Amino acid sequence: MIIDVHAHVFAFPRLHSRSRPELTFMSAAQQIRRMEEKGVDKAVILPLNGAEGPAERQSIGEVLHICEQYPDRFIPFCDIDPRRADLQTQDDFDDMLRQHQELGCKGLGELTVRLPFDDPRIMKLFAACEKVGFPVTFHTAPAEFVTYGLVDEAGMPRLEHALQRFPNLLFFGHSAAFWGEISGDLDPTQKNGYPKGPVAAGGALIRLMRTYPNLCGDLSAGSGFNALTRDPEFTWEFLHEFQDRLMLGLDHIHVQQDSHHIEWLTAARDQGRISAVVLDKIFWRNANRLIGLDLV
Repeated sequence: MIIDVHAHVFAFPRLHSRSRPELTFMSAAQQIRRMEEKGVDKAVILPLNGAEGPAERQSIGEVLHICEQYPDRFIPFCDIDPRRADLQTQDDFDDMLRQHQELGCKGLGELTVRLPFDDPRIMKLFAACEKVGFPVTFHTAPAEFVTYGLVDEAGMPRLEHALQRFPNLLFFGHSAAFWGEISGDLDPTQKNGYPKGPVAAGGALIRLMRTYPNLCGDLSAGSGFNALTRDPEFTWEFLHEFQDRLMLGLDHIHVQQDSHHIEWLTAARDQGRISAVVLDKIFWRNANRLIGLDLV
C-alpha cells in the first residue's frame, strides 16, 4: 500500500495560477488518475485556507464531499486560519476543532498562515489540535521572504518552542525552509531554497527530531525530494534512524507536475540501500499509525 500524506484536491477547480495561466489545481478525477499512475492507494486532502495560501479556498463541505464520493481514495484534513474574528478564546478554538473531528477530519493542514510559530493565535490552534488528537501539517518560511507559511528563523527556534509546549501534538514538517535545515551548514539566505551538496553535521532538523519525538517528516514536494537526494550516503542513515516518523508525500499541484519519490525510494530498496521494512513504513505504515487511520 502507498499513502500520499500531502495532496491538494478540488471538486471543481476554476482559478488559474498567475505564473501558469493554463493550469488549475487538480480535480479529484485528475488526482485519482495520477494516483493510479504512481500506484498510490490513498491520499490526504490538505485544503489551503490561510489568507496567504496559493490556491482557491475550500470549504470543509467541499473536502468532505470529495471524500464521500471516493471514500476508498481520500482522507480529509481541515485548515483553519486562526485570525478569524470568531476565534478569540481557547474554547472557540476547541469547539471549532471538535466540530471538524466529528465531521470526520483526521488532522489539520496544510497550515500556511503568515504568522510566527509562537503567535498566541497559533498557540491556541495547536492546543486545540493537541486536545482532539489532530496531527498538524505545516509549511514554514523565513521572515525575509515574501511568501506563505509559519514564520521562523534559522535553526527553527519558534518550532522548537511549539514542540516543547505541546509534547502530545504531532507536527508533520514540510517546505523548503524546513528541509533545508537538515544540514548544519545552511546559509540563512538560502533557507527558502533547495541547497545542494553534502549534508553537514549539526543540522537543526536532525537535532529537533532526535530531541522531540513529536516531530515527523512529510517528504513531499521538491523540498523533501531534494533533502533525500542531495547526499544519498547521508540519506540511508537518516531514513534508518527516523524510519518511524517519515511519510511519503507528493504535493502534486497541477496535471503537468510530476515527482519521483516513489520510484527513487523503491530503487533504494531494490539496491539494498534501505530495507523493505523501512520502505513499507515510509510508504504507508507510519501514516496509518500517526494519523490514526486503522487500516489493516
